[in-house]
Amino acid sequence: MDENELRAALRDTITLHPEPPPMESKTAITAARRAATRRNLLAGIGSAAAILGITLAVIPGQAQPGGGTGIQVAGEPSGAVQPFPTETPSWVDTTPSGGEKTEPVWPPENSGDATADSGPHYQNGKKLLTALVAAVPSPFEAKSGNTTDGIPFRSHQSTIEGEFWRNMAAVAIGQGDTVGELLVEVSEPGNNLPKNPCALAKEFWGRGGNCTPVNNKVGVIHEGDDTAWAAYRHSDGTVVYVMQSTSPTYADPASNGLKPLQELPLSDAELAELAVDASFR
Repeated sequence: MDENELRAALRDTITLHPEPPPMESKTAITAARRAATRRNLLAGIGSAAAILGITLAVIPGQAQPGGGTGIQVAGEPSGAVQPFPTETPSWVDTTPSGGEKTEPVWPPENSGDATADSGPHYQNGKKLLTALVAAVPSPFEAKSGNTTDGIPFRSHQSTIEGEFWRNMAAVAIGQGDTVGELLVEVSEPGNNLPKNPCALAKEFWGRGGNCTPVNNKVGVIHEGDDTAWAAYRHSDGTVVYVMQSTSPTYADPASNGLKPLQELPLSDAELAELAVDASFR
């Protein structure tokens, strides 16, 4: 086959075979969010920008003027990025036609993505951070300001997760020249998380682990010697996770000169007590 015959064969192939149908936007959006969620949760805030870049490649038009990604990071006054929802909200247009580009339509308090940057749910995130700072146990103190590379020691955020909201707050806690972290995550009623305390604890960020029930109502899991979390489900369906770690999950101690705590600040009983604290609801 010479060059002219090859060109003719390629032209015939393009002409005779129809163009493949466009990918349904809902499928692409959902797949991208699920992948971004898992990577974001495991990698922490340090990889959030890279994850967002992957998601935006699948969802055109999400970049915000002057803001790059459009994700609202809220510390004091704005906070850490939390993962995209794992479900597609009911308001997403799922019936594109004629190759028309579609985008999710978020609630008014969300400016183009899943994270609230104003309104009552944003305020719920701020209140959760205030409650967490107040719950820091003695002799530890809640750190303020930022790490040497600009990561806030205090952060909060609220995200829409399908039909319910999830609020999160984190604070670095210090003792002498060492720094650890407390984090609380609250899923509002309407979530589909398990009722069993240990099954619930294993659902935290999909991390699993060996669970110890405390008072038959709180599940506690240790991940090595430097991380532990407790899970509690209130009677109205509100789910609270409280996690403690010997170093901030979002900041690399080596690059920031942060020395980890020598041990976890709370016992299992104290961690469980914090999970049932009414101030986190």
